Amino acid sequence: MTLVFGHSRRRVAVLAASTAVVLAAALVGPPPASAAPAPPATLAAPRGGLPELRLDDPSIDWRELVVDGGDVERRADGAAHNVFGGFGSVSCNNTSNLLLDYKEENPRAYWKIMRMLFDPDEGAGLRHIKVELGSDSNSSSGAEPATKRDAGEPANVLRGAGFHFIADAQRINPDVEVEALRWGEPSWTGNDWTKRYQWYKETIDAAHDTFGVEFDWMSPAQNEVRHANYQAAELNWTVQFAKWLERDAAAPDARYDYSQIKIVALDSYRDGNNVAGRILADPEALAYVDALGFHYDIEGGPNVTRLNKEYGLPILYSEGVAPMIDPQYRLAADPSRGGVGGTVSAADIADRFINAYRWSGAGSNPAHMTTFLFQPAVSAMYEGTQYSPKHLIRASDPWSGYWEGDVGIVTVRHFHQFVGSGWEYIEGATGGDGTKGDGGTNVDTSTRTVLTARTPAGATGTPQWTQVHANNTRTDRYFEVKVADLGERGRPLYAWQTRGPDAAQRYDANYFQNVGYYAPVRGEVIDGVEHDVYRVRVPAYSILTLSTLARGVHGSTDRYRPGEFAPRARDEILALPYRDNFEYDDYPATVVGGRKMTYLQRRGGTPRYTADQDGAFEVVATGDRRHRHVLRQQNHAHNRGYVWNVWGDGRQNVPSTAAPSTVLGDHRWADYTATVDFRLDQVDRDATLANFAGLGVRQVVARGGDQATYAARVHEDGRWELRKLDTVVASGTVAGFDAAAWHKLSVAASGNVITATLDGDPLTSWADTSVNPVLAGRVALVSGYYNTEFDNLAVTPIKGQPWKSVKTDDSDPSVTYPDGFTFAQVGFAHFNRTHHVLAAGQSLALAFTGTGLNLFGATGAATLEVTIDDQAPYTVQVGPTGTRQTSHWLRDLPQRHHNLTVRVVSGPFTLDGIDVLTGGHP
Repeated sequence: MTLVFGHSRRRVAVLAASTAVVLAAALVGPPPASAAPAPPATLAAPRGGLPELRLDDPSIDWRELVVDGGDVERRADGAAHNVFGGFGSVSCNNTSNLLLDYKEENPRAYWKIMRMLFDPDEGAGLRHIKVELGSDSNSSSGAEPATKRDAGEPANVLRGAGFHFIADAQRINPDVEVEALRWGEPSWTGNDWTKRYQWYKETIDAAHDTFGVEFDWMSPAQNEVRHANYQAAELNWTVQFAKWLERDAAAPDARYDYSQIKIVALDSYRDGNNVAGRILADPEALAYVDALGFHYDIEGGPNVTRLNKEYGLPILYSEGVAPMIDPQYRLAADPSRGGVGGTVSAADIADRFINAYRWSGAGSNPAHMTTFLFQPAVSAMYEGTQYSPKHLIRASDPWSGYWEGDVGIVTVRHFHQFVGSGWEYIEGATGGDGTKGDGGTNVDTSTRTVLTARTPAGATGTPQWTQVHANNTRTDRYFEVKVADLGERGRPLYAWQTRGPDAAQRYDANYFQNVGYYAPVRGEVIDGVEHDVYRVRVPAYSILTLSTLARGVHGSTDRYRPGEFAPRARDEILALPYRDNFEYDDYPATVVGGRKMTYLQRRGGTPRYTADQDGAFEVVATGDRRHRHVLRQQNHAHNRGYVWNVWGDGRQNVPSTAAPSTVLGDHRWADYTATVDFRLDQVDRDATLANFAGLGVRQVVARGGDQATYAARVHEDGRWELRKLDTVVASGTVAGFDAAAWHKLSVAASGNVITATLDGDPLTSWADTSVNPVLAGRVALVSGYYNTEFDNLAVTPIKGQPWKSVKTDDSDPSVTYPDGFTFAQVGFAHFNRTHHVLAAGQSLALAFTGTGLNLFGATGAATLEVTIDDQAPYTVQVGPTGTRQTSHWLRDLPQRHHNLTVRVVSGPFTLDGIDVLTGGHP
């Protein structure tokens, strides 16, 4: 069977600029079912220490892939229409916040993380960062702080992590391009364009004055703006924004030439062709918009093609997912795909990037996307935060410096190490097929996915070229790659491969390995031109890079060493007792932007280890000797931000109503007492808004409201409430409550008993006898929309009770399922995005050392038979339970090794994970 991806453009008339090339291979089906199983390549004598890979099996059904060095779509001036942009990162929604704490607590780990992301030689070499202009309101995974909370406040880019992220990335690679985009908006602007521009412009200048950052790009429209009338208004605003930037570039106080900032429109959720049509219909938009960006789509359209080919606009996949579910968890649950394949796997992400350039389903109007931005690249947020985990690197434990880097970094290296910025796409040898899925193509539906690029035609020296294959299917692929017009003939193609492990290997044993080289097996004349023919195998569920560059574009590419991304630090739990008085006197001053700054100054008041979900919790000085610095919730009735409402009715002037909250700590904390001092705001700006302070325990998943499972609230009139999952379970009133005074609130969680006290006096002790308690998790602070103040936070163990646990995922190899299971890849709220579902007669087993355990996960009602060690089994009814809620728990075991077996009598029973507790009762 012959597979022709395109024709030799060097020998035919060049297509007009507005004409797209159709991928001829779109009509070719998969290999016949009778095809022989994948034979390994035979190895010839080594060359330069590498073996030659030969594929001589006569049963192989070869497919033709023509690589013509002249097959580049060019403008009239000879420049390529599309050049390789590569991968970048979106830092938004508070997803990077904990990096501030890594930098303070474990700077070595911090800079290692940053180098792994941005170093072009040894890391992923990400080339673009887009940050959120925050509004103090939750934009999905948390709240990015506003740089200006009122018109008169100087813009402060030290708040939050976004601008630190940009500045430090550019310290590693000054060529990283930077951009900003808004989700919500500070309410003081009133959506007025003049005031909104003031917010943007003063932030642009503050980034320069503080960090020396000059923006390369700006996306003025609201993220993923929807509804026709809002898109029209946002495009008009975008044009006006560009005009004002151009005007201010000539002002005496201009920090740099703002007119050189390129404009992206409209960062829509899919809908790229409609937005392109709006731009085409607006001459001013055509004059001022420099790129089209849209999210989670690989399909273009005729308007996208016109923008790209007639007007030269690059097309950006301006928000997409990074790989989800690290391979060690995928592998245990879905071994046939090797941990590298599957939905939103490494192979899937590589497939998305390639298909975003040309997907066969788009016909003659592919998207031609050349840049792909991960949202996020680093999950520096707590597990259980909305949309976690999806990352190249997970960094959720700044106290220990522990972080996890994995196959996502490898995925990027397959492209960035061998395709230089500005390389030209070889059209007929770039593209893919498969049925369209959510942001890409569905697993096991494609027959080829390949990107081929070459050094620019005008570059000096011998032309170099690289080809990247992504195979997210169960079938090995075999290509005869036929090459012409790319410099010296007969050159080897060096093969770099990522796939799953062989039997008894580490899960990452075959990441990014230089497996050998392919030499031409023969010459072949096509249309009168001699081609070198290489025979290449692309294994099932793999990524393969072929290149004329033996060691990449930098000449220093090296193979991955198993365990290379393993951190030096152990994954230590945040030790109790933990205390924070928000003074931070023991931290040294450092120089930022030429100014010497204290801990609080260089962080814009951001407290240690906190992750704001709504509102803005910052440390401020008070002048009170007993409370020199306090944690203050900075939003009130008059300055709370507008929410990101594109998934609602689209209005952009809706003030936030969700209770301000912040979470901190370790989700492995079990039994403990949390205590905090608080003082309520005495300024009543809006009597319809409740004025209260709250303290919660056992927070494990983003859920709005109190965040924590159990929380006590105290109101200004002395009313108090104990709440579970935002439902009041006990309440009362404190007689003679002084709302102006400092008070001490305490919430203790011991097993399933929650006890609340105020100023040392008991409020209530309540036992959660339901089927769905939560028995481990972090603490949370919650407030009304008032400037509530907190101080002297303490989290302390309870004598005789276990305060720490080890979280074991349902897909961890230590959990076995001897009678089978059904694996489910599920959403962010579930630990590592995995579930195991057991039917009646199926079981799980775990060997552990500790004094107790919790089985948790969203399960329906089930009957279980539980056996510990050699004791007699007992039967228990469980569920229904919700996300990360406990279905069954054990305590008071002796601190030693135990064996657990759980057999499902009737069900099904769903397991998300197991907390193994240590310590407590002797």
